[in-house]
Amino acid sequence: CALRPNEPRLLDFHEWHGRQLVDRGLMDAWRVSRITLELLLDTACDPALPWHWRSLCVDRAYRPLRVMQEHANDPVRQRSLRVLLDRLATLRLQPSLSFNDSAEGHHHE
Repeated sequence: CALRPNEPRLLDFHEWHGRQLVDRGLMDAWRVSRITLELLLDTACDPALPWHWRSLCVDRAYRPLRVMQEHANDPVRQRSLRVLLDRLATLRLQPSLSFNDSAEGHHHE
């Protein structure tokens, strides 16, 4: 939700939690990375969030992608990886809503 958009270490904290799930055998690295990447891309596309937070999410996408590339060892994962790489490559970000814009995008005078 970017409730603290001036605190980019929250992304490090999220990544650390993912690594803990993998290290403890609760989830595999592929799944954690896919969930993280999808969250980063979904967040980047949310115009209700501040632009700098959205940009940071796009900038961080390489981290889970790198892990996914290491674990794309079967055709299903390779296909999934290609879909996500294509999504990232074709991402079109709308401008963030300004404080004066409503959720519908109407400007208040």
